[in-house]
Amino acid sequence: MFHKHGGDIYSYDGIRDFSANINYRGMPASVAESAVRAVADSVHYPDPQYRALRQALAKREGIADCQVICGNGAAELMFALAAAEKPRRALLAVPSFFEYEQALDSVGCEIDYFYLRREQSFVLGEAFAEAVGDETDIVVLGNPNNPTGQVIEKRALQKILDICRKKQVFLVLDESFSDFLCEVDQKRTFSGVSQIGTYEKLFVLKSFTKMYAMPGLRFGYGICADRELLTRMRAVMQPWNVSLPAAAAAQAAAQETDFAAETARLTAQNRREMRQWMEDAGYQVFDSGTNFLLFTGTSELGAYCADHGFLIRDCSNFPGLEPVCGRSSGEGSAGAEVLKEVFYRICVRSSEENAALMEVLRKFKRNQEQ
Repeated sequence: MFHKHGGDIYSYDGIRDFSANINYRGMPASVAESAVRAVADSVHYPDPQYRALRQALAKREGIADCQVICGNGAAELMFALAAAEKPRRALLAVPSFFEYEQALDSVGCEIDYFYLRREQSFVLGEAFAEAVGDETDIVVLGNPNNPTGQVIEKRALQKILDICRKKQVFLVLDESFSDFLCEVDQKRTFSGVSQIGTYEKLFVLKSFTKMYAMPGLRFGYGICADRELLTRMRAVMQPWNVSLPAAAAAQAAAQETDFAAETARLTAQNRREMRQWMEDAGYQVFDSGTNFLLFTGTSELGAYCADHGFLIRDCSNFPGLEPVCGRSSGEGSAGAEVLKEVFYRICVRSSEENAALMEVLRKFKRNQEQ
């Protein structure tokens, strides 16, 4: 059975997708045109070292190209890292992206969970550093985190970096959604890329899939100062793992920093508007620094939205976001267990698209209250 993800438009006919966190502005023209041109060149193999692409990424990040590794999405790199490093015991803050656990499980790694607390809006604070044990040899964190959208504040992140260095724990920071952070949220945290030269046991994951709307092409990259580790990772990855069209698209995307900055600004504006609409309608919505919102609704909401043409992400399969159950209180009820509350995640899209979904969410609330 396939693991549940957002973006399953193939099970529906003509549905509008709010379940996958893809930039609503779509793929930049330069990215799409580069991919199309590369189709004609696809009679050749890609450069197995992806030299031009790594140079473009290194320039974007302000690092050396020997510190960059390319992958078929960030998930492939997480699996390659696990296979190359073979950690024995991991610490994960949950809820978080499922592929962390899946990659670690694939190499028999034991996993300890640090549960983020709802009453703290799922913010990862300084207490996490204290959970890094003497037997922990790898920590994986999302910044911003998926599915909560929360960033790790500077002080907490620095404390985590320091404890991992002290205990010689490998730290993976997944920054796949960091390009969506507006200027205000960028100042609340910092990128692990700035620490690469200081912390050798640090691996930063990046992705172009979401910001540049290219999930069908797939592209992610990793940054690490440990060149020996990158060599071991390449040894366990398939050759030519990034197709020519994907590599060409990614090389073009690396230049599109203004597009990313404008997207972050517009997304923050639309997110604030959407959150206010939802709270006014009676939903509990959690803070986010990226292009999605986590909120709660009843178990019937997902199907109701699908019936009205909108696909939203049921987060019940994320550890730490399991449905909250209760007992039926209807007259004559035998006390049968019923689902009371479910966590959902929705992508923040254009104001017009958000308003259309909001009308469905409002109607659902009104129907419940009748």
